[in-house]
Amino acid sequence: MRFILRKLPGLALLTVGAAAAAPLCAQTAAGESVADISRPSTVQKLEDLQFGDIIAGSTVSTVVVNPSSESRSIQTGNATAFGGTVSAAQFQVSARPLLYYQISLPSSTTLIRISGSETMLVNNFTLNGSSIRFLPLFTAIGNFKVGGRLTVGAGQEPGQYSGSFEVTVNYL
Repeated sequence: MRFILRKLPGLALLTVGAAAAAPLCAQTAAGESVADISRPSTVQKLEDLQFGDIIAGSTVSTVVVNPSSESRSIQTGNATAFGGTVSAAQFQVSARPLLYYQISLPSSTTLIRISGSETMLVNNFTLNGSSIRFLPLFTAIGNFKVGGRLTVGAGQEPGQYSGSFEVTVNYL
């Protein structure tokens, strides 16, 4: 009888060791991989910001283009606006539908006289509406307009002035 008692504990130890090494019931689950390829986001200029024709006065003047009405006004000074093309800059955003985006405008830019070195400052850029916008489901296209304020020096040198500015669109 002693012989049987000594072997049983050894068998029990072997069985426990085998159970730890090989599971009695293995389980598996399937997972999926998903990728969403969207069209690239774009921002493009459709129209330039144009202040039209201006005659400089004897004092520093400011000329404003309103982005909502696309109208021009002399805000300060005695410059004279007399025609030419007046327009707010217009941009188009294209991205994935149902996306919010935020528009950031520059603080200022400098216009330089073509074939010269004289300058004028454009600042106080404004939008025709909120800086945070939404791209609709069916078109995924949004437009916005930008106006600004031009500072014309007293006796500003006649000529055509040109410069550029950048808008930034961040998708939220």
